[in-house]
Amino acid sequence: MTLRQHDHIALGPAGGSSRPLRIGVLVSATGANLSTLLALQDREPEAFQVCLVASHGSTAKALEVARGAGVETWTGDFDAHCGLASQAVDEAGRARYRERARAWHDGLDARIAAWEAVDGPLDLLVLAYHRWIEGNLLDRFHGRLVNQHPADLSVLDADGRRQLVGNDPVRLAMAAGHTATRTSCFLVDGTKDGGPVLCMGASVPTDGRAATPEDAWEQELLQKTESDRPCLEWTVRAFAAGRLALSGETHPDGSRVVLVDGQATALGGRRL
Repeated sequence: MTLRQHDHIALGPAGGSSRPLRIGVLVSATGANLSTLLALQDREPEAFQVCLVASHGSTAKALEVARGAGVETWTGDFDAHCGLASQAVDEAGRARYRERARAWHDGLDARIAAWEAVDGPLDLLVLAYHRWIEGNLLDRFHGRLVNQHPADLSVLDADGRRQLVGNDPVRLAMAAGHTATRTSCFLVDGTKDGGPVLCMGASVPTDGRAATPEDAWEQELLQKTESDRPCLEWTVRAFAAGRLALSGETHPDGSRVVLVDGQATALGGRRL
C-alpha cells in the first residue's frame, strides 16, 4: 500500500468482523509480548486468537510459550541464510546482507500467504523480533504490522529525529539523564523505528538506577510489566475495535499523525 500525502487510512480488520481478531507473532526472545496476547485470548477467546508464532531461529523461549498454549510454531534459519549483521563491515557486505535478509523475509511472507490460504487470514502481525524487515512481508502487512520498542519514540533531537531508536534504548535514555522510561507501540514501515506511534505505556521511574548494563536490564524488566503489557494490550484492543487511523498530516519527525476515535493525537499516540 502506498500512502499519498492526503490519504486518510483506517486501521483494523477490513470491513470489521464478528470473529476473533486473528494475530500472528514474530518472536526472538522470552515471549513477554506473546504472553500478553495469550492472556488476552484466554480472557476473551471470542475477541482475540493467536494463530501463528514464527521465529528467525529455533531457541527463543517464546517458541516454548507458544507450544505450551497449543499455538502453531515455525522455527527459522535466518543467520545461516543471511550471516550476521555484525560481520557486514563495509558497504558491499551490508548490501549483500540486506539483500539476503529481504529474500529470507520474502520467503517467510510466501509461507504465511500459503498458510493463510488454508487456515484463514491474519488480521494483525505483532513483532517481538530482533531483525529488520523489508520486502513483501512489510508490504503485504502494511498498516497491520506493529512493534513494541522499549523507549519513548516521541523524544526528538533538534533536527526532528527520534533519539531513542535502535539497540539498548533503555540504557541510552538513562545515560541521557531521563528519570523514567516507557514503551512505545508503533506501526512498522520501511524506516528504522520511525513508524507512526499508536500508543505509549506508562512512564516507569528509574529510581536512581545508573546507566549500567545491569541497572538498565533491571529497568527494562520492570518496564515490561508496567509499560509494555498495557501498551500492547491497549493497541491490540484499539486495532480490533477499529478505533485507529492515520491522518494525512505528519509530525516533525515525518511520521503520520495517528487518530484515535477520529481525534488527532500528539506524537506518541495515546499515552497511558
